[in-house]
Amino acid sequence: MSEPITIPAHIENGSVQLDAPLPPDVERVEVLVHLKAPARVATGLDLIAFLDALPPGKRSKAELDAQLDAERASWSRR
Repeated sequence: MSEPITIPAHIENGSVQLDAPLPPDVERVEVLVHLKAPARVATGLDLIAFLDALPPGKRSKAELDAQLDAERASWSRR
């Protein structure tokens, strides 16, 4: 199995155009495409909407703080 190489390319009018020649010993070519992330993911709005949609919790701030303190204390004992 041969090692993959990267050949610079760009998209022009919907087609892939190579910016460098293919080496003479090329057996096959695969194209790897990187999609742009949707704007809603980049801004984190979906995460905020999800958190806002969660039902209210039943524990108090003091109870949550005590649980976090206990967890942090266990980290220092490891």
